[in-house]
Amino acid sequence: MPTASPLPRLRLLLAALLLPALLGACASLPPPVAQPPVAAIADYAATPLNAIAQQALAPGNASGFRLLPYGPTSFASRIELAKLATRSLDVQYYLLAGDNTGRALMRALRDAAARGVRVRLLVDDLYTTGEDELLLGLASHPNVEVRLFNPFPAGRGSDLTRFAASAMDFERINRRMHNKLFVADNAAAVAGGRNMADEYVMNASASNFIDMDVFAAGPVVRELSDAFDHYWNSEAVYPVQRIARSSLTPAQLRQSFEERTATARPPQAPRIPADGIIPNATEGEPASIPLEMVPMMNLPFELAERRLSPLLIADARVLFDPLTKTQGWNERENSNKGTVTESVVRWFRTARHTIKMVSPYFVPSDAAVLSLAEARAEGLQVELITNSLASTDEPWVYVGYWPHIHRLLEAGVDIYELSPSLSVHRGKLGLFGHGTGALHMKNGIVDHRQVFLGSMNLDPRSARLNTELGLIIDSADMARQLESFADTRSFYRLRLDAKGRNVEWVDQDDDTRVFDVPPETTAWQRFKLRLLGPLIPQSQL
Repeated sequence: MPTASPLPRLRLLLAALLLPALLGACASLPPPVAQPPVAAIADYAATPLNAIAQQALAPGNASGFRLLPYGPTSFASRIELAKLATRSLDVQYYLLAGDNTGRALMRALRDAAARGVRVRLLVDDLYTTGEDELLLGLASHPNVEVRLFNPFPAGRGSDLTRFAASAMDFERINRRMHNKLFVADNAAAVAGGRNMADEYVMNASASNFIDMDVFAAGPVVRELSDAFDHYWNSEAVYPVQRIARSSLTPAQLRQSFEERTATARPPQAPRIPADGIIPNATEGEPASIPLEMVPMMNLPFELAERRLSPLLIADARVLFDPLTKTQGWNERENSNKGTVTESVVRWFRTARHTIKMVSPYFVPSDAAVLSLAEARAEGLQVELITNSLASTDEPWVYVGYWPHIHRLLEAGVDIYELSPSLSVHRGKLGLFGHGTGALHMKNGIVDHRQVFLGSMNLDPRSARLNTELGLIIDSADMARQLESFADTRSFYRLRLDAKGRNVEWVDQDDDTRVFDVPPETTAWQRFKLRLLGPLIPQSQL
């Protein structure tokens, strides 16, 4: 599994358990300052980027899309969009790390601002520990504004002091902004599951996440911009200068930013020949890719050449969570009302033939398990792809998933769990196999014709605590592409044993290899989860 992963649930779970002992300490957020609402640019039609996008769009109101299954390509596409932007960049992330990937992105934003582009960067504050100077340095440049979602007002030098200083405000800091969005000139965008950190874009030296983004152009981009504005103008966000502190002058902050970002080494995206043959493929990588994947891999090169080959033309709608969720309404009412989760569940219920779910963290409610069982009873095929205990970066989530496996299998749900070793050796899911370890993509497919892509997991945290963003895209071609990436030979298939009592894991490539405990795990890992599992609040998973 990716060793660089920050284990958000563990951080928040420990805080929930330990903070009561620290209730004497509390820091308050600064008083809100009324600021006029700021909106995405309205004159996008006159931008060069919009002219490029129009080349690949059909007449009418449909939008254009292209899947981005490979991390380096997805990252490089953002960089090229930043280079092409002439008016605005609106960027929103749950995690923007201070590593090579994060610093390279911030430098690209600074470079765009130097050309006169208005840059708005909105970052969740959970993972900014130790990065105040970097964010202040970016914000000290003209045309750049950086805001933090649900910030920690004090103790910013370490995770421990941050949580201790906010001990009496845990309900607020437990609600995070999980959205991932990059919009250039209100004309083109990238959305999906990837955070901006090395392990999400195949730039980590150890293992990396398997993930998915989508490039979008056309009317849907204006909906994505509306979603960004929804959060940017909310009371839950603060300018970074009101939260972070530094003894450096603005000039010194800019110099520090220059020095820290100049050495950033972003992931390198390979250009793929038109025939799909990969030159100098190394062990674990395919020698060729399907021809329809070539444009996905070459998007940043097309953007650099100011052109776009045809996109998938489709109708789509954008889903994003309301501000009432950031204020704790859904948590207090124990309700999914008005959320992305509610919309996706309703969408799943429109299925007539098949439901396919990909979620790295799957913690269903009893009602959700019953709904899936009813779908199977009505003759629908239901398939779930998720992490195994061995592959997950969040082992505590397995505690919430494990009790439901038997009932789901009994109902006839097909369950596949990622094998970290098989995914490396067989290298599918639209990625080169080298260095992959854990599943992080979140998508769904209904009836082989509609697709959900976004930041939402199928778990209580996405349903009631974190804000999420996603798209439902009406495209049979995209559904087929996503299905082709998910080669289940990289997964264990779960089944019940001959007596129907116990769960078994079957190697898809060698069905004689059958395991009666979660494979590729140790007895200590399994014991630890059984021992501590009952202590984990399910609502926090």
